[in-house]
Amino acid sequence: MTPQPAATPAAARARHPRTLLAFAALLDASIDRIAELAADAREFDRDEVYRLADVWDNNTYALFAAATAPTRWAREHRARRAVRWLADLGSRRRAWVVERTAAAGVPVERLLLPPGPEITHLRDWDGAVDTRFADLDPESAAWLAAEYDLPGAEFRRLAVERPGSGAPYARITFGLPRRYRQVTHGPAELVLHITELTGLRFAGPDVAGLFPQVGPDGVVLGLGAGGELRGPAADFELTDPYWASSPTGRRYAAAHPERAEPRTRSARGPYWWALAPRGRAEEAARVLRAAMLAIRMVGHSGAVHRTPVGALAAGLSGAGRRILDAGAVRDRAGRDAAFRALTTEWLHRGGPDLVREVHDRLPGDLFPAGHARPATTRPAPAPLRPAPSALLLLHHGAARHDPARPDPVVPSFLQFQFAQAAENPDAPWQLAGHHLEHPATLRLTLDAFHHPATPDTTPGRLTLGPHLTATGTPEPR
Repeated sequence: MTPQPAATPAAARARHPRTLLAFAALLDASIDRIAELAADAREFDRDEVYRLADVWDNNTYALFAAATAPTRWAREHRARRAVRWLADLGSRRRAWVVERTAAAGVPVERLLLPPGPEITHLRDWDGAVDTRFADLDPESAAWLAAEYDLPGAEFRRLAVERPGSGAPYARITFGLPRRYRQVTHGPAELVLHITELTGLRFAGPDVAGLFPQVGPDGVVLGLGAGGELRGPAADFELTDPYWASSPTGRRYAAAHPERAEPRTRSARGPYWWALAPRGRAEEAARVLRAAMLAIRMVGHSGAVHRTPVGALAAGLSGAGRRILDAGAVRDRAGRDAAFRALTTEWLHRGGPDLVREVHDRLPGDLFPAGHARPATTRPAPAPLRPAPSALLLLHHGAARHDPARPDPVVPSFLQFQFAQAAENPDAPWQLAGHHLEHPATLRLTLDAFHHPATPDTTPGRLTLGPHLTATGTPEPR
C-alpha cells in the first residue's frame, strides 16, 4: 500500500469536525508538554506531569469513540459531549482546556459549561455538614486551635518539592486529637499546603505538635521544638467525620441550611463504554491509556526516577492527529490496518520501555503481533552519584499501620529525588533517587532546593552540602 501524504492543517480542518480536532489537540498538547518536562530533570514538574497524564485515564476511550463514529455529525456530537465533560472538573482543568484549544486554533470555550462555584463545605448523605478546603487565615487558625489539640498533633507526612524552575512548595499532614468530642474513631486528619515556601527549617525526623501563626507578613507553621515552614499564604483540608458536631460545624450548618452540593458533572456514564471502539482501534486505545497510566505513576514519589516518562512520551508523539486519520478510514478492514500500524509505530518509537509498560497492563490476546514478550521486571534505576545534583523532592513519612498490606507495618521513610548532571557534560540532567528507612536524623533547610551540590552518600547517610543531612537504614535491595 502506498503511504498517503500527511494532510495539511487546512485539509485536516476540512476532513475532521472542529471539536474533534480540539479533542485531539488536547491529547497532543498533553504528550508534548510531558516530553518537554521530561527532557531535562532540572525542569521536571511531577505534579504537572501527573495532571496531564491523569486526564487520559477517563478520556482516552471517549476520544477513540468520537474518532471512529460512523458519520461526521456523530463525530462532532461525541467530541462535544466528551470535551464538555473533560473540562468540567474544576477551574484549573477548564482553564487548561480553554488555553490549549485556543492555542491549537480550535477554541471550544463557547461550548463549555460556565465555571461552577468553588465549594469549601458540603453535606453528606445524611445531611450533615462536612469540611473540604479552606484558606488558613486568623479565623480558621483560631477555631482549629480551639477545637483540636494542635500541640498534641501527630506528624504523619511531609512533602517538599520544587516544580521545575518554580518556587518550592510544601504539604504536611498531621493527625489531630479533638477537644470538642471524645470518640474512638481516631484523630482527624489535617493537610496543610503552602504553595510558595519562603522559609524552611526541619529538624527531625519526628516533630511533636503544630503551632500555626497567621499575620500580615504571611503564615508560619511551627513544627515541634525547632522546625518551621514559612510562606505568604497557606490552605488546608480537614478530614473529620464528626466535624458537624463541632462548634464551627454547627455554626456553619446554621448559616447554610441548604444542601450545598457541587454541580453534577455532565453525564457520560455507561454511554461511552457502550461506544468503546472495537477491533484494532480498541487495541490502540488500550495501548495509549496504559502508557498514560504508566506516566501517571510519577504521582508516587518513589516511582519518579523509575518511570521512563521521556521514552513513553516520545513513543506517543503526534498521537492525537494520527488517531483522527485512522478513525476517518471508513471501511472496517482499512481502519483496522490503520490502527494496527499506528500501534506498532508507537511501540517501535517508544522502544523496550513502552513495550514493557503496555505488556504489564494488556491481556495477552491484545498484545501486538511481532513483539516478543519482554521481561516484566523493570531495570534498576541509576543510583545517586557524586555529581552536581539539585534536590527536587523530599517525601518523609512516619511509621503507620496499613491492614490492607500483606505486611501491615509500614516503616518510616525518607524519599529523595534529585536532578543530577549526566556523565557527559553536554547531556541533559537526569533524575536520580535515594531512599532511607527508619530515619534517625533529618536536617533540612530551603537552600537545599536552591543550591546544587555534590551529594555525599555512605550506607545509611546522605548529605548535600550544609543544607541537608539524613541518616537511616539503607533501602533493601
